[in-house]
Amino acid sequence: MHIKIYDVPTQRMSRQRGDTLVEVLIAIAVVSLVLGGAYVTSSRSLLATRSAQERGNALKIAESQIEQIKGLAASNSKALFDASAPSPFCISTDGSVVASSDATCTVGTNGSPTTTEPKFVLSVTRSGNTFTLVETWNDVRSGTDQLQLKYRVYD
Repeated sequence: MHIKIYDVPTQRMSRQRGDTLVEVLIAIAVVSLVLGGAYVTSSRSLLATRSAQERGNALKIAESQIEQIKGLAASNSKALFDASAPSPFCISTDGSVVASSDATCTVGTNGSPTTTEPKFVLSVTRSGNTFTLVETWNDVRSGTDQLQLKYRVYD
């Protein structure tokens, strides 16, 4: 018996091929888009949160000024209603009425005078028995932001 061996060329196993360069580039592009979108969303969310914190701080400071106006109107109305009272003004941490151009009218988040950000500039004007408090500050999103409160003193 004679056995003949034939040389059969080996076939490549086409089922075990790697990813092509185009597939890899498409995958990288998709991942980049997803990560970029997540970054933009989280960045906007962080700015909105910071802006809300600043607005909350501004409201707290403005309410404090209104409470001080209430106290002065009840105890020392001359300081607010006298013709020599400055206009516009704010009430300093020691309870005195000062012109709004004074450095004590630029306060930080704790209500104390400051020169560093965030800083809130207070300005109160009086028209008759109505006091209008305007507070401005540099917002993280839109440049300058403003808060306005009105308070009326009744006799």
